[in-house]
Amino acid sequence: MKVFLTGASGRLGTHIIPHLVARGHTVTGLVRSQASANVIKALGSSTAITPLVGSLEDTDLLISNAKSHDAVIHCAMDHKSGGDIGAKQEQATIKLFGDALEGSGKALLMSSGTGLVPKGSDETARSTPGQMLRPDTEVITLGLKDKNIRSIVVRLAMNTHDIANIHIFEGMLLGAAAEDKLGYIPYIGDNVWSACHADDAGLLYVLAMEKAEPGTVVHAVAEFVKVKDIAEALAKRTGFKTGEASKDKDKFASLGWLGMLLQWDNEVKTQWTKETFGWEPKGQGLLEEFTDAPDSYFK
Repeated sequence: MKVFLTGASGRLGTHIIPHLVARGHTVTGLVRSQASANVIKALGSSTAITPLVGSLEDTDLLISNAKSHDAVIHCAMDHKSGGDIGAKQEQATIKLFGDALEGSGKALLMSSGTGLVPKGSDETARSTPGQMLRPDTEVITLGLKDKNIRSIVVRLAMNTHDIANIHIFEGMLLGAAAEDKLGYIPYIGDNVWSACHADDAGLLYVLAMEKAEPGTVVHAVAEFVKVKDIAEALAKRTGFKTGEASKDKDKFASLGWLGMLLQWDNEVKTQWTKETFGWEPKGQGLLEEFTDAPDSYFK
């Protein structure tokens, strides 16, 4: 298949591309710069990977490539401009792809998150639209099956990680340990966060693209790790202390988004995904990554 991939040079994209190439697909990867183009060209055969320098603001470019390819995998998201701005752009891009692919029967994959559904949810659970935009975007994506689009939602683990760079959530935990904030790495009770190595998640994208039915949700989760264990593992490498955040109510209120994340108990079901697609996560676990990472990883 000819695949159009946004966010091609990011953590997910650079792990999706090798699996696409290994399984005989070709990929056009949307990147923002020539430097990023060089990154993805190094991931495989030059005949299988075509970098395309552009942005999500170039709607004509997105439409033409969606129409000229057999599948679209949308991984790009603007995290630097703030959650609402990035989420609005993500939804607009999904709608754009939906209009471009209507009636084609082609695959369109959206990147979502397991944090959007309650604890214990399986792949049939539907996210509930509310204060965040991403649940709405997930609902919109799944509804595209009614326009003869093979719409697929990949719900990622809270920590889709690799040793190249620390995940943003662990970076936030370390940031909270600053003296002008909590002064320690926080956790709440026995809450767990889901985790998956990015290479395993990358393979699942490709497996789902190849054979998922329209309106399918898959859970890209390999393990569940107590936030307390994450905090203690980070403390072991950085020298920070750890603490129960909910006992420090005044400072806890200043944590913003991290305060919300700490309250999530993110254990979801994955059996259907694994059995249906023959997906067997084999990548390094999150705590093992902390043990093996260089000191620069924690800066």
